[in-house]
Amino acid sequence: MTRRPQTLFRRLLLLTLPVECLVLALFGVWLIRGDERRERAAFDERLRLQSQAILSGVRLDLAGRVRFDADLNARALGSDAKGCLLDPGGEVLWQSPEGWFGASGLKGFSQRDLEVVQSLKLDGGWTRVLQTSRLVRRAQDEDEATGPLVEVVLAKPLTSLDAEHRALRQKAVAVGALLVALTTLLLWLAIGTGLRPIRQVMERLAGVPGPGGQERLDEDLVPAELRPLAREINALLDRLWGLVQLERRFAAEAAHELRTPLTLVKSTLQTALLTSRGAEDHAKALQEALEDLQRLEHTAEELLVLARADALFGSGEKAFEEVALQDLLRATAERFESAAEARDLGLTLDLHPAAVWGDRQALERLFLNLVDNAVKYTGKGGSVTLRCMASADGASAAVEDTGPSIPKAERAHLFEQFFRGASGRVAETQGGGLGLAIAFAMARLHGADLAYEPCAPDGNRFVVRFLTVVSGEQEAGSR
Repeated sequence: MTRRPQTLFRRLLLLTLPVECLVLALFGVWLIRGDERRERAAFDERLRLQSQAILSGVRLDLAGRVRFDADLNARALGSDAKGCLLDPGGEVLWQSPEGWFGASGLKGFSQRDLEVVQSLKLDGGWTRVLQTSRLVRRAQDEDEATGPLVEVVLAKPLTSLDAEHRALRQKAVAVGALLVALTTLLLWLAIGTGLRPIRQVMERLAGVPGPGGQERLDEDLVPAELRPLAREINALLDRLWGLVQLERRFAAEAAHELRTPLTLVKSTLQTALLTSRGAEDHAKALQEALEDLQRLEHTAEELLVLARADALFGSGEKAFEEVALQDLLRATAERFESAAEARDLGLTLDLHPAAVWGDRQALERLFLNLVDNAVKYTGKGGSVTLRCMASADGASAAVEDTGPSIPKAERAHLFEQFFRGASGRVAETQGGGLGLAIAFAMARLHGADLAYEPCAPDGNRFVVRFLTVVSGEQEAGSR
């Protein structure tokens, strides 16, 4: 079962939503951690205030003994805290509740103006412990206390602080869920608005009429980010219009080329039927009809060759093998020896070893058409030369003739289908203008370049340049 492709809207939403959720989560964690630190600082500050309240009640009597109000100290502790007051020797002067300090394992210290805050596990739970020491002020002290050192130890469970943290996290989760929902809605609206120009371009494309050669997207009406896309679409429309024109021209010219021999065959047969002639005249009419049918068959075969070459070029399915160009051109020359002798043409070979990868039949068709074209349009007494050679960057083959040079105005159209230049009309040769088009298609099938080069002072050269040749490694692999 094929998976249905996701829309661009959904892809953008699925890509941006996790990022937004991650940013919100990190921001939420940062806020929660900050609030927890502030709550912990406030918790410690309350312990300090309680410690200061206890220390403020400590005084000295006339005999220099430490006095304090136990009831006031107990009220300063509150209901969930424990506290004690120690003398310089670490002895407990007061504790609430009784016996807790000794059971806690905490020890006092004898350093003045010292404060220690830590979290310890007491009675199976985490407790925040604050230890503060201070000198008791005497009545005669003015700037600095000179009395004995006393220490206050406070212990308060962290359950209340943990409860505050849980409440804060629950609130953060609720707010985060609301923000995610709101962010999703905003992303939905923002992406939809951002993709609106693309939808507008699609609507304009849908409104493009049939092929008329004037279909274009107005690049000024699309956002700057989409102008390269609109430019490429317009270029694609130009190429499509060129293909439509080519197909229309091909259909019209193919119909003309096929209709002409059919009309001649029909006219010849009708004349033979309507005219009372002898067997010789009927045989002549049949011979003319057969020649026209052979011309029709040749044109149809060439059209099929062109169609097959285009299909094979587009599919990429090519069964290539090693082909020796020198042997192929030598065999091609042998097939035209009689035609060259009949026109008193010299057929010269200048062949050097050159091997390429290709389809042998397609290459034969390529060079047969080039040599046939040269023999057909070269005047009597002229010459046709076939060359091939290998080089460091590829291989090349050329077919040269001493016929009249092709006019400059016609050279740009040489490889177009059904094109027949003035030289063909002067020579009054038979043909449908498909020979060079087929040769060009066969060269393109092999990734080769077929080009025309005029020869000085008079003559023509068609050169086929192959970009790849058979290397020693390829030869070993082919065996």
